[in-house]
Amino acid sequence: MAEEISLEEYKKAYREIVVEEANRSFSVHLVMYALVNAMLIAINFIYSPEAIWFFYPLIGWGIGISMHYLFGVRWVEKELKETEAKAEYRVREMNKGGNIKL
Repeated sequence: MAEEISLEEYKKAYREIVVEEANRSFSVHLVMYALVNAMLIAINFIYSPEAIWFFYPLIGWGIGISMHYLFGVRWVEKELKETEAKAEYRVREMNKGGNIKL
């Protein structure tokens, strides 16, 4: 017989899973950023050292990885809590005078 879990336990476990996946995704993105940009720097200095261009993709991708960190790692739990609050509000609205128990 399966043990019952509370809604709060479920939400906590779900948040932990989402945060772990976000951290893993960001880590992969960061490693790829480092490897690809190291390769671009090497290509720049080997094949065209007279024109330094490697910092353009470094800066552009750096902005993207910064946004990934902010929205995908730093603020992900806050967004999850906001979504849970909206869902709870919606259920309460649907249940006015109804039979759904929270």
